[in-house]
Amino acid sequence: MRMTLLHHDTLIVQQMTGFVSNNFDVYDPEGTVIAHVQTEGSLGSRLLKGNRTFTVSDGDGEAVLLVRDPMNFVRDTYELDDPDGTAFAHVRKRFTFLKKRMDIELASGGVIELHGNFLGFEFEFMMGDRVPARVTRKWSGAVRGLLGRSTYALIFDPEAPEEVRKAIIGGMIALDLIRAKENNN
Repeated sequence: MRMTLLHHDTLIVQQMTGFVSNNFDVYDPEGTVIAHVQTEGSLGSRLLKGNRTFTVSDGDGEAVLLVRDPMNFVRDTYELDDPDGTAFAHVRKRFTFLKKRMDIELASGGVIELHGNFLGFEFEFMMGDRVPARVTRKWSGAVRGLLGRSTYALIFDPEAPEEVRKAIIGGMIALDLIRAKENNN
């Protein structure tokens, strides 16, 4: 069986922020690149329309999911699609009293919530009383930090189904985009 991005229980995500892009490399714990996240579309399209799309591909270049960041004015929302364009989840930033919250609503009806310090990358994803994944920040080093690069570990429960893993990976990309927007304001 071919090991794909969705079959690894631990993912090390290295973010590489550019002027108008948020690209990522994803590694297994041994340091092998197993996936890439690439900002799609031309600079003009992103500046004029305000929409962005990110393609998450396995190390061999096969698309696994798309993260769409449509232009919205009230609160950040993101659409998670299969490579064929079929929506499978919706990510929404919520405002609550003195707290920030993000939910991932699955097309199948489930909801994945973030709990903990998600701005500091120390949190867990919850589905009811289950924890399908945890995230912990890793230090990238001073030079990488100054270049806008952060590293974190995404650790899945081995029993987490592929649909949930895919939604959480898309949710992590959306979270990074939310953090980047907040840092620019």
